Amino acid sequence: MNITITNLTIRCRKENFTINFAETITYFYGKMGAGKSTILRLIDYCLGNELVETPALQQEFIGADLNLIINGKYVLLSRDKGSNQLNVTWVPIDTEESLNAIVPINAKKTLGSRSIIPNTEIQTLSDLLFYLSDMNPPKVRKSKIKEDTDLIRLSFRDLMWYCYLDQDAIDSSFFNLGRDEHDFKKLKSRDVMRLILGFHQENVAQLETDLFETRRKKSTLYETAVRIDSFLRDSNIADTPQIEFELQSLGQEIENRRSELNNLRHSLVRENSHVIEQYKQKAREQSKDLEQLSTAYLDITNQLTRRVKLQNEYNLASLKVSRSTIAQNLLRGIDFHSCPQCGQEIEDRIIEESICKLCLQEHPNDIHNNDVEIIQLDLRNRQIELKESINKLERQKEAIEREKVYISEEKIFNDQRINDLEREYDSAYLAAARDIERQIGNLEGRRLELSNLLPLPMKIVELYKEVENLGADEQRLKNELEIARRNAELDASNLDELKSLFLDNLTLVGFPGIDLNDYLEINTTDFIPRITRFGEDEIFTTEFANLGSGGKKTIFKSCYILAIHRLAARKNINLPSFLMIDTPMKNISERENKDIFEGFYNLIYMLFTSELKEKQLIMVDKEFYSPDGTPYEGYFLNNDKLKVFHMTPDDPENPPLIKYYRGH
Repeated sequence: MNITITNLTIRCRKENFTINFAETITYFYGKMGAGKSTILRLIDYCLGNELVETPALQQEFIGADLNLIINGKYVLLSRDKGSNQLNVTWVPIDTEESLNAIVPINAKKTLGSRSIIPNTEIQTLSDLLFYLSDMNPPKVRKSKIKEDTDLIRLSFRDLMWYCYLDQDAIDSSFFNLGRDEHDFKKLKSRDVMRLILGFHQENVAQLETDLFETRRKKSTLYETAVRIDSFLRDSNIADTPQIEFELQSLGQEIENRRSELNNLRHSLVRENSHVIEQYKQKAREQSKDLEQLSTAYLDITNQLTRRVKLQNEYNLASLKVSRSTIAQNLLRGIDFHSCPQCGQEIEDRIIEESICKLCLQEHPNDIHNNDVEIIQLDLRNRQIELKESINKLERQKEAIEREKVYISEEKIFNDQRINDLEREYDSAYLAAARDIERQIGNLEGRRLELSNLLPLPMKIVELYKEVENLGADEQRLKNELEIARRNAELDASNLDELKSLFLDNLTLVGFPGIDLNDYLEINTTDFIPRITRFGEDEIFTTEFANLGSGGKKTIFKSCYILAIHRLAARKNINLPSFLMIDTPMKNISERENKDIFEGFYNLIYMLFTSELKEKQLIMVDKEFYSPDGTPYEGYFLNNDKLKVFHMTPDDPENPPLIKYYRGH
């Protein structure tokens, strides 16, 4: 897996800090409390692990962004503090447009779960990292004892056990392979070792997948055949001829029931239809009468409205005539001396008696009171006529209302009688018909059920035949898989080379009590390396568990992981191409054990300028051992190949991870 870590950005409350990593070796050293180990933990945090929150992170940390190059693709992993998901952005090789996804870290895969990328099975961060590496996640057997077990995936986190030596576990656990380790982790770690050593080759993986699918399909088909057979037996159905005979009988029975239902319906119609029709005809006539009465009622209401309005107008006209007569009589004897409009004097005018002194118009000497009386009499007559007309219309309106009420009551009674007759008809019909229809429904349901079951007996035969064929395929695949596994495990070339590389590393470092003549054994049951030395009278065995010294354990484990990465580089094994080691000199004094200190870093510089030069190493330690002055001086010609960071908690020239923080 070609993965290169380019830079890490730590987002803090006051400021963001970015660390750029070298292509080959990035070296962090310095005092305690500067945040050196936190850098590796934050990288691991962005790759899906939990984070150990130091006091500085508790107070200041917000999130982290990790930039990677995975198989030529630029990838950004962003994770906030306490989050169980990452924001992943990547740029595919064949396009410049970036893709983005919110990726759960530890979500369990379930059937129907949403895929991160359409038309794929990518549901977690591990799936996505394998996908970006153009790899299919390796699959291993869930049970190491049962042959017919499920296949499960190795996750990216399983591979990280062999790419990151954490300071806390570097001297306490040997890659989770020990006796006291958690069974789940121990089995997973062994699966990774099988993958590294080639015991789980591609043809073995393919055969395991084919065998698993064959077993699953065989089991499904057999269970289906058994259930169908059991169902047919419970339904008293034996074979196809029996089903066909029963279908024919059911068809005849259904026709008989339908004929019986038709005869029942016709007999009831003849007896009851003429009575109901008489009442329905009367109800239709009553509805028509009610409609006509409603129209007449509305017409009379409109006439009343118009005549009341006319009566009001006559009353107003009579009032106006009376007022005019009163005004004339009141003003008749008045002699105006001046004009009431403009105030000019008019009393000196010499005017004829028949001329009005005020308006100068001719007027009769007497008012025609007879005309006024005639007008008033005519108005009174009109009012009397209108009143009589209104009273007559109101009487008609009341008569129509009474008639409507009477007819409505009659219609309600008539409708109720119709409902009673129809109910009697339904009761007579439904009581007999419903039972027949229920029988017809049951018979049709049984016929449909048998029609669907008709092909099942033949289907059972086909299923058992297919199960038999799959059984033969299963046995063939089991034989092929057994041979393939045996051949893979017999091919111990990778295992022998790992032994040689591990012993070579220990010798070059100058590990106490070890030389090339010692016998190194790696048992394929637990993959724990054991070094045997033969004395004159006894045999001495050295392994991680009995080293005693914490310093020896860190060097022993570091040399082993270097051997694994050397093997991966030589055999092109799909292991992440970076390695992170946190404090290999954790329990070793660079002064008291100068030879071990120098030997280990000479080995580091030698490997990463030769066979591991295409890999990436990120190292954290107490002191820095420079390649200058060693036999390997001059190998790092480009500054991008080696970057050294001196970190202290209180020196501005060599600042800590969070530069402004001066806490614990």
